[in-house]
Amino acid sequence: MNQIHVIAHTHWDQEWYFTRQDSMVLASYNFADVIDTLEQNPAYHCYHLDGQMAVVDDFLAINTDYRARLETLVREKRVFVGPWYTQTDSYNVHGESIIRNLKYGIFAARRLGHAMQVGYLPDTFGHNAQMPMILQGCNIDNIVFWRGIDHDRHAKTSQFLWRAPSGATVIACAMALGYGAAKNMRSEALHLQGKIYPMVNHLRSRAGINDLLLPCGGDQVSIDPALPKILQVASAQSPDRDRYLISSLEHYVGILRAQREQFELWEGELKSPRYTRIHKTIGSVRYDIKKKNDEVEQFILRQLEPTIAMARHQGIPVNLSVVDTLWKKLLRSHAHDSIGGCNSDATNRDILHRLEQTEQLCHSLWNLVVKTLAAACVQEGGLLIFNPLATPTQRVVKTTLYSRAENIALMHQGRPIPFDVLKRDALPGGTAISLTAEGECETPLPPYFRWQVALQTPVLPPVGYLTVRVEDNPAPFRQPEQTKGCEIENTRYQLALDAGTLTLQDKRSGRRIPSLFTLEDCADAGDSYDFSPLAGDAPTRCSHFTLIDCLKTPLVETLVVEARMLLPPGLAGRQDSGRIPLSIHLVCELRHDDPTLYVEASLENSHCDHRLRLLIGSDIHTRHAIASQPFAIIQRETGCAAENWQERYREMPVDIETSEGIIAVAEAGKALVVNSRGMKEFQIVGSEPAAIALTLFKATGVLGRNDLDWRPGRASGINNTVVETPDAQLLKPLHFSFSVALADNADHLTLRQLENQAAGQPFTYQRQMLHTLDHRLERFTLRLPDRRLPAQFSLLTLPEPLILSALPHAQQLSGTVVRLFNAGTQPAPIPECLAGLRQINYLEEPVQPVTAIPPFATCDFLMEA
Repeated sequence: MNQIHVIAHTHWDQEWYFTRQDSMVLASYNFADVIDTLEQNPAYHCYHLDGQMAVVDDFLAINTDYRARLETLVREKRVFVGPWYTQTDSYNVHGESIIRNLKYGIFAARRLGHAMQVGYLPDTFGHNAQMPMILQGCNIDNIVFWRGIDHDRHAKTSQFLWRAPSGATVIACAMALGYGAAKNMRSEALHLQGKIYPMVNHLRSRAGINDLLLPCGGDQVSIDPALPKILQVASAQSPDRDRYLISSLEHYVGILRAQREQFELWEGELKSPRYTRIHKTIGSVRYDIKKKNDEVEQFILRQLEPTIAMARHQGIPVNLSVVDTLWKKLLRSHAHDSIGGCNSDATNRDILHRLEQTEQLCHSLWNLVVKTLAAACVQEGGLLIFNPLATPTQRVVKTTLYSRAENIALMHQGRPIPFDVLKRDALPGGTAISLTAEGECETPLPPYFRWQVALQTPVLPPVGYLTVRVEDNPAPFRQPEQTKGCEIENTRYQLALDAGTLTLQDKRSGRRIPSLFTLEDCADAGDSYDFSPLAGDAPTRCSHFTLIDCLKTPLVETLVVEARMLLPPGLAGRQDSGRIPLSIHLVCELRHDDPTLYVEASLENSHCDHRLRLLIGSDIHTRHAIASQPFAIIQRETGCAAENWQERYREMPVDIETSEGIIAVAEAGKALVVNSRGMKEFQIVGSEPAAIALTLFKATGVLGRNDLDWRPGRASGINNTVVETPDAQLLKPLHFSFSVALADNADHLTLRQLENQAAGQPFTYQRQMLHTLDHRLERFTLRLPDRRLPAQFSLLTLPEPLILSALPHAQQLSGTVVRLFNAGTQPAPIPECLAGLRQINYLEEPVQPVTAIPPFATCDFLMEA
């Protein structure tokens, strides 16, 4: 005899094959029905609105008169909302975004009366290894999930303890039959005996405890007022004398909490397609969405929030409500379907537009903050150079400057700053319009110059800025001579194009990587969820590049090459001889004394149903892949159990993996490291030596297909209707950014240093009124505070191996949150500069102070304004 805890709920995707607008209209009826039903029937003890607040916000935006009634039910714990803002993806978004998702969701739910204290992720496509730490950072000691578990390889039972690499541990509960197990439960004997009781027996075999969890709900389902009576019948007729009762996830987790000492311990990610689909190759679907999301995340974390922190801690006011607004708008695109791209074209257009709107909010707010800051610390025409990293740095920075003078000089503290002019344009000054008694008066303005320059910065203060004077240079301007050739180099590397092949050489160690880049294209017979190969198709490879240009200045050397592939136009033509060219343009750049090769690639896709990958060669012999996850790295074995996989898995357990940005291969004494900007998917191919196959994009034309080679059975998504998605073919210009570095090892600290080198670039702002179109708000007049600030500033410094993760504004307290993590292998002591600050959790609540931070763990401090 068991207690069967029936969880009445609706799983509510805010968008999918339908749009968010469709969802809002449907929720305006269904959620109102939930409130009406619970108010009218006390026997219906509680109901769950899917654990995400965004859909509740949408409901209340339309049904404003229901707010007070919903608040009453939430306070009484009859309706459960939160803790997430949206049901986050755990692999294709930044770890900081996952934290903000949980934080904004909990605060929004608390405003309604109560945030569900359950880390409920019923449909997320797998879970990264650091999820226990993120949950515990928000005072949640548990997770209830469905996808990703393999009881043969992971924990043996549905309930277990899950430990993150940081050591944080939560109670985990796997819903063996998913969140829709008892959907549309009925009281007829045939239904109970044919479906419900066998399901319960299956749950019993997995659980190992007397209390079983039976979800009763499904996608966008309505509440069933008859459920209390149905459960009475199910209890009365149960052959095992089980007792069926409406319960809550919080109550059930409380039962597990009392038994946690008997649970097995597991550590690692949960990403196996053993019992349900994980969509392991969804990381390359709708690359344009993932690229734009990465650009927005990186701008917020590495430019907007650090600038806001520097300004606020010097007394400059910032409208923080805008920051909250842009984060919530961004998080709406982080639900597992949304960021996955497995949606209708109409929905994906909404998502991309929402990301673009978020980007506009970010840039507009940054423009106003930095303009106010510049007005207080730099003279007209002067340049601010910001360092977002928590360590001093000196870099080559590329920027745009404007001047009236025909020649310029850059000065810092009375000393000239070396710079190279990459391009100079003369621009018309236009006219100044003034209003007189006779009408408008037009006064011609003199022309001015736009300079594209690369400059060698002075040593930049950590999380700070310095100012540079842009002065008139009386010497006549001479167009710089740019050396040409077929190779580029700096103090670290030489990249040479010889007989069409790119070769990278490390000048210090002598390491040499021939055929550095190879393009590989193949058919994609999959859909918007999964890649799947086409039977009989052979990949097309190209490692031959043609020289387009080679430009060299003392600070920057650039090699521009192009590859041309002849590819079938689509699936139907893969076996035919007809081919259409696809040209891929690569710009490879080396900067003075920089350990990174920067690569920008571009193409205009004119082909359908194909996957394009860039194979990055190495001199590494390995069978392991290394990648970043939130605040950690993960090492995975390459290869997969391909033999008879259909007998064990719901999709092929292919070793195509996802990274937060860092991808590496290593052996004793050497490593090759890639930092990707928006390309999430990769595979290690070969082993002697290994190559990193970085998926640039996949193109597909349908939401779901039946019986894929790598995913047999029904189509994913809406499986009885073919939803055409021509936009997902990505027939448009596409751009890609990544970097390559050769290192002595691939330990966590080295990888984060290279990541900061590639992604944590200094950024600049020139105070000038000559050209007011680079930033949309430059032309508008602000009444700026009358204050003077120092010409150089630093907010904080961190010793390695501590890495600054983010500088968000505190939402409940006054000040800035300093979040850092330990990239070392041993506990790192709290640095002196932070020792006197209050330690808090992700929710800004006080915690027991620690004196050292464990490896892979974060620590938050409140820096009061």
